[in-house]
Amino acid sequence: MKFSFNKKDILDILSKIQGITGRKTNLTITSDILIKAVGSQISITANDLETVFTGTYDAQVETEGVLSINSKKFFEIIREYPDNEIVINEVENRWVEIGTGDSLYHIVSSDYENFPETPLIENVDFIEISAVDLKRMVAISSVVSFTGDEKRIYVLGSLMEKIVSGDEERLRIVSTDSRRLHCYDAPFKGKLNLPQESVIIPKKGLGELNKFIDSNLDAIQVGVKDNYFIFQRANESVMIKLLDGEYPDYKPVLNYDEMIPMEVDRNMFSTLMRRVSILTSDDYKSVILNFKENELIVTITNPEIGESKERLMIGFTGEEIKSAFNPQYFRDALNLFEESIVVINIKDSKSPCIIKSLDDDKLVCVIMAMHIS
Repeated sequence: MKFSFNKKDILDILSKIQGITGRKTNLTITSDILIKAVGSQISITANDLETVFTGTYDAQVETEGVLSINSKKFFEIIREYPDNEIVINEVENRWVEIGTGDSLYHIVSSDYENFPETPLIENVDFIEISAVDLKRMVAISSVVSFTGDEKRIYVLGSLMEKIVSGDEERLRIVSTDSRRLHCYDAPFKGKLNLPQESVIIPKKGLGELNKFIDSNLDAIQVGVKDNYFIFQRANESVMIKLLDGEYPDYKPVLNYDEMIPMEVDRNMFSTLMRRVSILTSDDYKSVILNFKENELIVTITNPEIGESKERLMIGFTGEEIKSAFNPQYFRDALNLFEESIVVINIKDSKSPCIIKSLDDDKLVCVIMAMHIS
C-alpha cells in the first residue's frame, strides 16, 4: 500500500476525529483510524463503537490497500511534517513509512481486520435542516452534561422527535438532568422517518458531531435508520448509535400558560447571577430569588464564606414569591439566547422557572426550584 496526499486536505479532519479515537472502549483498536486507498482517493474511518465517522479525500494512490494506524500519533506526525505533500508507504510486517528524504517516520500499524465493522446503512430518508439550527440544537443539548458514573439513559442522551407547530413540522431536541431542561425546535424539509415516536441520541456522540457542522452551509442532511442517527454532507458522514430506554414525559413542565411573565435584560440578569455565584460552594449551591412588586431581590447566605444581596427592578406584579435556584443553571440557559431581552416565567415557590424568547418559543429553558433551607 502506497499513496500520497496534500496535508491541508486532511489535517483538519484528523484533528476533529481525535475525540472519537481518544475515547476509551473495550477494544484498544478503536484508538486507530482505518485508511483505505482505492482509485484516486483515500477513505478515513474512526469508530468508538458508538460514533462512526467516515470521510473520502483525494489522493495519489500508487498501490491500493488498507491499514489501521494509531490516530493520535498519525495526526501529530502529519501536523508537524514540514512539507505539504506527504507519502505513506506500508512496507513489511505492518510497518508504515511516513514521509520521504530528510523527514521520515516508521511506526507500526495494527491488524486492520480487527477494526470495528462500519455499519452499512443504505436508502436513508434524509431531511434538510439549517446548519445554524443544527449547530444550535447540538450545542443546547450538550450544555446539560453529566458525570462519568451517570447511568440514567435520559441523562446520557438527548431526546429527538418530530412535532407539529401550527402548519409546520419541526425537529425537536430535549436535554435534561432532572434539575433543568433545555428544549429547542427547528423547521426542516423532507419526510422524517423515526422507528418510534422519538429516539434518544447519546450526548457524547452529539458533542463529537458538533465539530463537523459548518454553520456557513445553508442546509445539512440528517436522518434516522437502523438504530443510528446519521449526519451527511458531501464526502463525510457521522453515524451515532441510538440509546435504548425510556425518556420521561417532559411536556408538562413546558407549560407556562398560568405563570407570571417578566421581561428582563439578558446580560444584566446573567451578570447578576455571576456575581451571586461567587459565594456558592459544593455544599451551598442555591440562591434565593424573592419576587416582589416591581423588583427582584437575590440573596445568598453561605456559612462557609459569607452572604450577598442584590436588587433588580423588574415588571413583577402579584403576591410575593420566594424560591431557590442554582444560579449556574440560569447563566448556562441565558447564554443560549441571542436576544437582549428574554422572558422569565414564575408561578410559585415550588414551581420551576421557565426562560424563553420574547418573540418565539423555539428555545425554552426550564430550571427546577430547589428546597429552601
